[in-house]
Amino acid sequence: MTRDRKELNLEEMFQEGNSNDSFSKIIGKARRKTIIRNIIVSALVLFFLIIVFGFSWLSIMRWSEANAINDIQLFSEITDPNIQEAGPQQVGNGFFQSILTFDRYKELEGIPVDWSSEVVTYSLFGGVSGFAGDYSPIQIEKAGGGVKSFDRETKQRLLEFYHPEVEYKEVANEISQLADFPEQTVAELSLSLDKNYSVEEIRQMIPERVTLKWFWVDTYSADDIDRIDNRRAVSDEELYIIDPTPELATQVYGFDEFSEHPELSVKGFIEDINMGLSNEKGKYFGEYERIAGNLKGGSKSLTEDNVKVIGAVVTGDVADLAVLEDQEAIRASAIGATASLYN
Repeated sequence: MTRDRKELNLEEMFQEGNSNDSFSKIIGKARRKTIIRNIIVSALVLFFLIIVFGFSWLSIMRWSEANAINDIQLFSEITDPNIQEAGPQQVGNGFFQSILTFDRYKELEGIPVDWSSEVVTYSLFGGVSGFAGDYSPIQIEKAGGGVKSFDRETKQRLLEFYHPEVEYKEVANEISQLADFPEQTVAELSLSLDKNYSVEEIRQMIPERVTLKWFWVDTYSADDIDRIDNRRAVSDEELYIIDPTPELATQVYGFDEFSEHPELSVKGFIEDINMGLSNEKGKYFGEYERIAGNLKGGSKSLTEDNVKVIGAVVTGDVADLAVLEDQEAIRASAIGATASLYN
């Protein structure tokens, strides 16, 4: 009996130890499954968050890019006389900011002429700005005094404009210089008028074989005229006067002539300004406000009657453009870009 009891106790001890070991194995296996499951769940959540963050970042950058393109293209509608855009291209894509370049050209009687590109950066937070640096045009002294300005990239001439209310020491009359160009040359010409005219009056001035491309609008206040005059008080007793210089093509505002639908020319200009005023966060909002304020004067709203034209840009071959020299309303003229008909 004693021996049988000892054997039973040993058997029970063995079975108990075996049960504890199996339980430990079950617990360990469950822990491993839990750890693996947590790792998989965490990885899936992280993967999902990365995807969500990536799409959110991409959406914000695309939104910022669209705003930047709209800002630049809308403003170019009332600036950059006779300059066309070939469409924006993204040339750099950083995490917080990217780069857009706008390839541009001028069109002279069916011939595209290369022009400097416009390059801007736009940020994740919606800001639009140009690269830091000197972007002023190339300026070369003329033989008779004064300077002539050229585009930095193409080295083509920049158009110049003379305001009718400013007294200049001398004004350019470069229509007479067209005779020095080869007969197969086509050119653009800026025409500065002796006063403001209606759009229709200017259309009547332009000969049939000359192409009217752009209207220069009087967006100047009395203070702006003083700025062009460049009068600066040196002291209370003395006034130091610097001869006023013409406005360059990069400093004027106006609108294209829509030859097929001329009735839309002025309307498009007003619509562009109103669109600019509707975007208070836009890059050029302050400039739209200034322009609209100067145009309206005492009027409550901007209408076609507020748009006073004081100049124009035309293109044609040199022989046809030379006919404009007889126009009494043309106070000054300046040659811009040129090209050969056989380019």
